[in-house]
Amino acid sequence: MLNRWLAPLGPDPPLLYLVGGALRDRLLGRPIKDIDLMCAGPEELASRIARQHGAILVPFRNKIDAPCFRVVRREDAKDFIDLVPMRGGSPEADLLRRDFTINAMAAAVGPVGRLAEVIDPLNGRQDLAQRRIRAASQRTFADDPLRILRAARFAAQLDFAIDDGTAALMARSAPALSSVAAERIRAELLAILEAPAAARYLRLMDQTGALAVVLPEISAMKGCTQNAHHHLDVWGHSLAALEACEAILADPAAHFGSAAAAVEAYLAAGQRSALLKLAVLLHDSGKPLCKTVNPASGRIHFRGHAARSAELMEVVASRLRLPLRAKSFLVALAAHHMHVLALSDPGVRPATVLRWCRRLGDACLAAMALSLADVAATCGPAADPVWRGQHVLWARTTVRAYLTDFKPRFQAPPLITGHDLKNLGIAPGPQLGRILALVRDAQQTGTIRTREAALDFAATCRRKG
Repeated sequence: MLNRWLAPLGPDPPLLYLVGGALRDRLLGRPIKDIDLMCAGPEELASRIARQHGAILVPFRNKIDAPCFRVVRREDAKDFIDLVPMRGGSPEADLLRRDFTINAMAAAVGPVGRLAEVIDPLNGRQDLAQRRIRAASQRTFADDPLRILRAARFAAQLDFAIDDGTAALMARSAPALSSVAAERIRAELLAILEAPAAARYLRLMDQTGALAVVLPEISAMKGCTQNAHHHLDVWGHSLAALEACEAILADPAAHFGSAAAAVEAYLAAGQRSALLKLAVLLHDSGKPLCKTVNPASGRIHFRGHAARSAELMEVVASRLRLPLRAKSFLVALAAHHMHVLALSDPGVRPATVLRWCRRLGDACLAAMALSLADVAATCGPAADPVWRGQHVLWARTTVRAYLTDFKPRFQAPPLITGHDLKNLGIAPGPQLGRILALVRDAQQTGTIRTREAALDFAATCRRKG
């Protein structure tokens, strides 16, 4: 790819260095997604490359680290290279200003894209070999506090450990995260949550104090004791539920059986798996606000905590500047997480479950995953392991029913329309709309299955007023 972009520059191209994540991933044998090239005069060279390829030049002049000039192929927005300035007058001086040692390496690019020997002033290759994230300097987080989250993100994505000295520096610098733009925090937080074992790194962020700056709602969850169904406080339970959620995502077939592929495909789209994990982490955030203790029995209750958790989830989503669809998804999961438990009671009518699934749509799949994680992390002395196993079976059966039976009913065309009701003598207005909704509900719950039955049902509804 590198040679394809640089070939038009001829056999004697300007001095360029492959730097940052591209070189790191090349040394790790990972796929290279973003190509960063460091040089003197990057804007002029980027313009030249764009002209020769008929590509688009996109300048990012206000980046925190340095301005960047992106050359993007017109036919494919994912095919691009970034040119950045060499700061400090030499490759070594530039690398010393970077975030982490594993990103502070460079290699000169020769003819046909060949790379020269790696320039490695901070022993980044050794840190790669030891699978370690280490700050490039004592000023790493002071220069950009977002790097605290970036450290956790790189560790989560690469499955690396964070150097003890770097973790201590993160803890000292954590309060400065409050000055970082919400959009930047959101991007890093979701990237961490997308990693398969995000819980491990969120625990580390919690230990450094960084997570409480990003999600201050967790502070009240710590030390909030629960009833005998739980063996952990609210925060400990939430972290355990997150770990359980990641186990479910790693092996969906164990929980969803033949429906696993459909659930996996749904959660893989649009960062839903990351949003699901965020919902799991905060699904009980409203408990500290609702906690009551019976003075006679000492029993603890959290009545109405799902609604309060949903309110807090909306606050979190707004603070992170999440899109409206993502916010609605998170709020719905928090608001409905107790409904799933109630619906799994053997006495609940199938039509009630169907209506709940209709209300949530495909989000019911995520709600089921959250509930399974919640139940798996509920291991107090009063928790019944048999009930946990039954809940898994109920969830598997209900998800399969939603995908193979309920959802097709929701998508089926209505048996009758408003025009048919007008022909029955029902005038346009609230009554017509109400009857049409009743007919649609009866069709979807299986009470009526033919057009004739729908017309009879509508006539009955009219007579009853």
